[in-house]
Amino acid sequence: MTILIENSELGKVWLSLLNELVTMGEKVGDEILELLSVSVSFGPVTDQDSILSEFADDNNIQEMRKVFFTSEQNAFGHNYKENIVGPLGRNDFQDIVELLRENPACKRALISIIGNKKGKVPCINVVHFLLREEGLVIVYFARGQDIFNKFYADAISISDMAQIVAKQLGVNVFRISGLISSAHIYLNDLPKIKDILARAK
Repeated sequence: MTILIENSELGKVWLSLLNELVTMGEKVGDEILELLSVSVSFGPVTDQDSILSEFADDNNIQEMRKVFFTSEQNAFGHNYKENIVGPLGRNDFQDIVELLRENPACKRALISIIGNKKGKVPCINVVHFLLREEGLVIVYFARGQDIFNKFYADAISISDMAQIVAKQLGVNVFRISGLISSAHIYLNDLPKIKDILARAK
C-alpha cells in the first residue's frame, strides 16, 4: 500500500511523515523503522516555512546543498554533483533548460544521479522536470531517505534545482512530488523525533 502525504508546505509534510513512521513504521533489523513506497508532494520551499525554521537543522540543509551543488564532500561523506547526468551529458542543469526551451512539452528533461561504481548508491536517483500550464513540475525518485535528518534537506536541494531551471525558463515552480522506496527513521533518533512532534502540536 502506497502512502501519500501532501501539503503546500514541506515542513508539514515532514512532520506528517515522521508521525506516520513513529506510529506505523515497521522495525527492520535493530536500526530503523520503515515504510515502503511513500509518495510526497509539496510546493516550492520558502523562508516562510515556520516548521522548518523552528525544527530543521540548518547544518544538514547546508551540507546537503554542498552535496548537490559543489564538488566538496559533505559531513556525511557524500558528493553527487559529479554524478549528475543529464540527457546530453552535462551536470549543471543546462540539458534540462535546453530541452524545455526547445520543446516545452518535452518528457526527456530528466537528470540521473548515478553511483560511484564502488557500491555507493545516492539516496536521490532521478529528478524529472516537466513544464506544464501551471508551471514547472518536479517528480523525483529516492531509493531511501532518512526522514528525520535528510528528507527535508534533500527536498530543499531539489527545490533549489527547480528554481535554477524555472528562473532560466521564466516560469514558476508549481509542485514537487517524490516517491521514496524506503522511508525510514533510526531508532536512536526516536526521542528527538517524539520531542519535535510533541512541541509542534
